[in-house]
Amino acid sequence: MTTSPVPILDHPTADEAVFRPENLLARAAAMSGRQRSTIPRCCLLDFDGELVPVAEERFGAKPSPAWPCFHTKLMIVEDGGVEMGLIGGTVGAPFAVLVAEQLIASGCRHVIGYSSAGAVATDLLLPCLVVPDRALRDEGTSYHYLPPRPWAEARGRLPGVLARLAGDCGLRVHRGSTWTTDAPYRETNTQITRHRASGILTVEMEAAALMTLAQVRAVEIASLLHVTNSFATAENDFHKGPADINEKVILCCLNTFSEVLGEGGGRGAEGSHEGA
Repeated sequence: MTTSPVPILDHPTADEAVFRPENLLARAAAMSGRQRSTIPRCCLLDFDGELVPVAEERFGAKPSPAWPCFHTKLMIVEDGGVEMGLIGGTVGAPFAVLVAEQLIASGCRHVIGYSSAGAVATDLLLPCLVVPDRALRDEGTSYHYLPPRPWAEARGRLPGVLARLAGDCGLRVHRGSTWTTDAPYRETNTQITRHRASGILTVEMEAAALMTLAQVRAVEIASLLHVTNSFATAENDFHKGPADINEKVILCCLNTFSEVLGEGGGRGAEGSHEGA
């Protein structure tokens, strides 16, 4: 590896890590006196934490007694024969990947990251949904997993199924590129203009890191971006759409996991569409 004076670009990504999620989870379980057992194969990361109370009220979600992680609570959502894990408040690439690593170490193989996002493209009618097919790596976490290159790519079947079924949420759905950054309050006009000209649709804080993790750990991870604002510059920014949007997002994710697992059957609204 060529030595770089910039540490973030000079990680020995092929080397094995010393601090591993399996070891942490085993120690945490021992310290808390919990008996580790299986968790759902499919989990939803709710970065804003808004889905958790809806899951409790509408779906009767309960905390998993098998989750020993110190800093999060794993809720179990069951509907129509599908079981899904749900963790709220996993905002930002470092924390989202930390939690996703622990889920993967516990047997999870399909993850959806649900996050609010800002609109970079000017032709997006807000609010809308974006399922990105690639993400610009303007964050730090992904560079600990793969060597430097500009883009992370969405892989596997999960993103395509999610994009198709996301139309049941009642908002227009787009596929395309997103810009992942660690510093939302440093999004400048220069950056926005450049990324808009290159066709990027949105900006958020997690997608690139999760796509990179999915490649390295050989699992499927998709991002569902709820685009609600234009950098907090418009009067109607942060309007989320239908009053029941959070319930619809949960149903969409349950349907997506059901199809990916081959269990069939939908339980959301009729029909879906994908916008341009």
